[in-house]
Amino acid sequence: MRNVTVFNISVKKLLLVLVVAGLSGCSGDMAGVSDRDLRQKHYHCQMSTNLSAAEIQVCANVRRECDARAKSGHYAC
Repeated sequence: MRNVTVFNISVKKLLLVLVVAGLSGCSGDMAGVSDRDLRQKHYHCQMSTNLSAAEIQVCANVRRECDARAKSGHYAC
C-alpha cells in the first residue's frame, strides 16, 4: 500500500511540473510580433467561432498585446 501512495505522489508532482511548463509556454511574449502579424491574428480571433481552449488563450494574449500597444499610443489592432 505504501508503494501505491508514493507512486500517486510522484505522479501528482510530475503532472504539476508538466502543467506549469505548459502554461508558461502558453503565455509567450508577443512583443516581438510585427504589427501586420498581430493585426492578422486579431482579425482571425474576431472572426472565428468555436475556438479551442488553446486558441482562446492565444486570442487573449493577442488582445492583451493590442491593448498594451494602444496604451503606448501605437494602435496596431
